[in-house]
Amino acid sequence: MRPLRSILSAIGAPFRWRQRRLLLAAVLLVISLGLLTAGLSGLLLGKENQPVVVVDFIETPTITVATPTPSSAAVARLIIEKIGVDAPVITLGLDENGSPQTFDGPYDVAWYDFTGKPGWGSNAVFAGHFDWTVNAQPVTGVFYSLRDLTIDDIIEVRLKDGTGYNYRVIGNLAVPDGDRQLLELMRATPSDMVTLITCGALWPPATPEPYGFYQARQVVRAELIREALAAPTDNAYLGDPRQEDSTG
Repeated sequence: MRPLRSILSAIGAPFRWRQRRLLLAAVLLVISLGLLTAGLSGLLLGKENQPVVVVDFIETPTITVATPTPSSAAVARLIIEKIGVDAPVITLGLDENGSPQTFDGPYDVAWYDFTGKPGWGSNAVFAGHFDWTVNAQPVTGVFYSLRDLTIDDIIEVRLKDGTGYNYRVIGNLAVPDGDRQLLELMRATPSDMVTLITCGALWPPATPEPYGFYQARQVVRAELIREALAAPTDNAYLGDPRQEDSTG
């Protein structure tokens, strides 16, 4: 029996060793699961102490700033400090032939109501005389020095309700008399600007016109830069009281 027991012991030895290994593996697995559980518990407890970040997916509404409505008051005054202009403005339109109306007097500036109104986002056209005669004496007109304006000079337009607009000069050129470009410069524009027109160039003798004619028109164009300070309403808006007797 001893040999058989020895044989059985020899045969059973590997199985006992395998059982030991399985038991050891099971113990290690239990220990590992315990460590993992402890680690996860610590992680979850740690997160509970951290501040909660809340993501707001509600879109912030866009704030729209309303654009002030432009003033509908009449154009009252045109001021160009550089060349000493501070003149009343009269309103003119088209004559029976569809041409811009002309006017008498060296001291007024005309705004044409078939063009844009200052502050309303288009091209406001003004005209003034280069020279004139008063009581048979030659005098300089309101736009005599218009040709002296240069880039970035300021032109101010004031309305009767005190609203004011400042414009920055962007161009000054002489356009030959009769040139179609002059009509183009009086058309509407996509931005707020003013166009100032007067006579220019030489005044040669002409026949049969005894007083001759100017060969060009001086044109200044300026773009809106900002709203000016309010101007007080006073008697200056009523025009110049001096008398004129003939055109020039």
